[in-house]
Amino acid sequence: MIHRAFATVLCLGLASFANADGLDLVGAWRLNVERTEAVQPDNSKTSWWEGLDGRVSTSVTVGGVPVPVGGPGQQAQTGNPANPKMLRCQSFTIEHLDEGLLLTYAGVGSETLKPGSYRGMRSQWTSRKLTSNYESTTRRVQRTLQVGGDGRLLMSVTINPRRGKTKRFKRVFDPA
Repeated sequence: MIHRAFATVLCLGLASFANADGLDLVGAWRLNVERTEAVQPDNSKTSWWEGLDGRVSTSVTVGGVPVPVGGPGQQAQTGNPANPKMLRCQSFTIEHLDEGLLLTYAGVGSETLKPGSYRGMRSQWTSRKLTSNYESTTRRVQRTLQVGGDGRLLMSVTINPRRGKTKRFKRVFDPA
């Protein structure tokens, strides 16, 4: 009886030591493809004209030579920005640092998050939920990581381009 009680106390002590920072988010996570496909939002309702924002450029050719007709035309673009790192990985880890969190995306890169505003990223977290967002000249990105009651992590990313349709992505990760 005493050995069983001692073993129980020891196991509880080790479990609390393993997650001493109190964050359920901390640890290694691996993509669950089946569950991800089940929760993926439908982004297919984009029309071909969305994103042009009234900047349709027409041109007239006279004898094979283009003639400007006036109007704003489209602005030059250097390409679309890549998806956030967290959408491009199959697994990642979250580590608790003294002043924040370190997210390391396998094969993609890493990023450091600090509470409040840090390097243009606004972040906050509780033991089970992390939210961060940032804005650039071309888009606004909102990200949420939340550990559910089943122990799985749900990643939600919303990308809102300045001239385009908002896209939403969801990924489900299992503890690795």
